[in-house]
Amino acid sequence: MFKIFLPLFLVLASLDANITLQDIDSKPSSRAKNFMIWQYLKQDITPEQADKAYAQIKGKSNKLFKLYAKKTNNPEVKKKISCMKEKDLLSIEDDKCLELAFSPYKTLVLTNDEREKLSKKINIKAKKELLSIQSEPYSQQAYSKYDANTVLSLFVNTTANHRRKNLNIHLNEEFINKISSSWKISQFVKIVVHDDNLNRLQLALLNLDGEKLNSKTNFYLALNHLKHLNNSEALRYFNLSLLKAKKKIDVDKNYFWMYKITENQNYLDKLLNSRDINIYTLYAHEKQNKSFNNYFCAVEVNEDEADKNIQDPFEWSSVIADIKKASSQDKLYELSKAYMQEEMIPVQTLILEKAYKYGMHGYVMPYDKYLRDISTDEKALVYAIMRQESKLIPAALSRSYALGLMQLMPFVADAISKQVKNPVKNYNEMFIPKNNINYALKHLEWMKKSLYHPLFMAYAYNGGMGFLRRHLEKGTFNSGKYEPFLSMELMSNSESREYGKKVLANYVMYKKVMGEEVSILRLFDTLTHPKKTDRFRAQG
Repeated sequence: MFKIFLPLFLVLASLDANITLQDIDSKPSSRAKNFMIWQYLKQDITPEQADKAYAQIKGKSNKLFKLYAKKTNNPEVKKKISCMKEKDLLSIEDDKCLELAFSPYKTLVLTNDEREKLSKKINIKAKKELLSIQSEPYSQQAYSKYDANTVLSLFVNTTANHRRKNLNIHLNEEFINKISSSWKISQFVKIVVHDDNLNRLQLALLNLDGEKLNSKTNFYLALNHLKHLNNSEALRYFNLSLLKAKKKIDVDKNYFWMYKITENQNYLDKLLNSRDINIYTLYAHEKQNKSFNNYFCAVEVNEDEADKNIQDPFEWSSVIADIKKASSQDKLYELSKAYMQEEMIPVQTLILEKAYKYGMHGYVMPYDKYLRDISTDEKALVYAIMRQESKLIPAALSRSYALGLMQLMPFVADAISKQVKNPVKNYNEMFIPKNNINYALKHLEWMKKSLYHPLFMAYAYNGGMGFLRRHLEKGTFNSGKYEPFLSMELMSNSESREYGKKVLANYVMYKKVMGEEVSILRLFDTLTHPKKTDRFRAQG
């Protein structure tokens, strides 16, 4: 999904929902029903109606709970919200309320005496230990008497400014390996490697043994060694990451980096043998002048009329259930035959990819009739984003209620509705392909005024233009032996980082199937030339 920053008056109004309790009662429990309830809670309803609607939600949702709390008169809910908002922890007498209000960020601003008083009111050992360590001097010696979880909680559960100002301390080899026994070590490593202001902690990580750590943590440790010009050690940690990797993409990216360090062609051969299509395998294929043969861009269709509507989130939920039930390859192939209607091309594609155990990849284009007035390059980017956002399913609905093909957030739909001639009347109309694509094109048109590279477009679409600008202004994507790849791997927002890689790979493949092949090597090279990518950096 993408985020944009807009004046407040643009995002306050929401599209008219006109949902009733009867509508909610008639639907099966699902994410789609939760979305209906969310819309209903935003309407002018009574506290009793809010209670009846909220009682039907599936699972837990902070988003729904906070909205419900504004509508209900339930005293327990009101008290819970009040406790969560309370900042004066010492004034709270009720144990349960104090537990809800407690936060490492709130206790950080207390004096040592205040933390000591608060500790006497708390029964949970971990919280007592956190209060105690927060009052210690900022030194390894002071932290040595605490267990690994407490030490890492101190480092992880604080602000970036506090961490940089006070916790960027020397940790010796014995101590850094001692605290690695905590599961929180992965989060600690990620934070430190991505923040060059924590230079002392980055040096400490050079002594961390990765044998007992997971693939992702070893990958970050390898990047840290690369940043400190320890290529041989980086290679060792990439190998550890490879041995522990469970996903195809993680295997491939380790082989890629091992090739970049050693220039050993054997690693490129490993990437050529991968059945995944990603930026790393695309790189290897172009380097070796090899073609992919494990993708398709069309499926067989008939003239039948579909008996299910994948523009309806509830019906799409039932289709998902059918796909999950088809456990064997034969059953999946059989199921795919039930979705051979033209409007079901995305569904058939999903089923076939699963049947091929994701060794074959579909790059279908079922919405060309809504993309006639744009260039092939723009169309490739739209499909690249769409494939990553929704797998081309019109009724796709995320946990945060991003809507449809291009996963537009409701507040974004509200804002764009004020900019188009024929706005949608309600959020359900965002599940209609034509509407969803038109709204997304409006936003992409604005983005293109500042960004000229598909990777940066993807970053901004997912994380927001402000996020991307801040990332670029840190000095990323400059010249260097391992650029632009090191900057791509060291983006602190892991969602946007991986999203950008996938959209870029989709873009290259869609250009290929449209007959306009593009060089991914040239796309990588362009990233270090600001004049060709964006208007935020010095245009040297």
